[in-house]
Amino acid sequence: MKRLHKIQDTERVSFSFPLFSKKPLFILAIFCFLLFSSGCTDNSGNEAEFVEVTKDVNDSGSGAELVEVTNLSQIDEALTKGPVVLKLGSKGCIPCKEQEEVLSELLPIYQDSASIMLIDIKEYPEFATTFGVRVIPDTCIIEGIEDGKYMYMKQDGSKSSERASARFLGVVDKETLSETLEKALESRNTGE
Repeated sequence: MKRLHKIQDTERVSFSFPLFSKKPLFILAIFCFLLFSSGCTDNSGNEAEFVEVTKDVNDSGSGAELVEVTNLSQIDEALTKGPVVLKLGSKGCIPCKEQEEVLSELLPIYQDSASIMLIDIKEYPEFATTFGVRVIPDTCIIEGIEDGKYMYMKQDGSKSSERASARFLGVVDKETLSETLEKALESRNTGE
């Protein structure tokens, strides 16, 4: 029994490391806060000025253009003519630029039957909230409007008012977008 008590007594010895005292942890926490918060500044100011701008972001010279959206009425107007391929992203996002290149390839094919539109959510952050964007690029195909809601074409050809179930996250290939857009065009033509 004496031997057992000796082992237990030696196990109770606690070590105090000066690195783990409260003061260095506090300093480390302040340093981390300053480090991370210093990168979260926006030099653009807090004022938002909304100006309706439509510009050609495709230099192909084919007459077709990727339309930069600044308000929802542009999407609504485009939907009167056909489905809308909508890409939400930002100008500084490399995958977003790659997605724009794919969309530019679709322009000459669908210029008479569909619109291809872009939204820069850094410039117009209210659209990120409106469309529930969490990851960019975020692309969807709007087939039309029913009961005041956008109807999104899913990859399987079904329609949904829930954009989350019909969106494409990341860079989507031309074939996938083209197939889904064809389904949206067919749906509009048959009135389904």
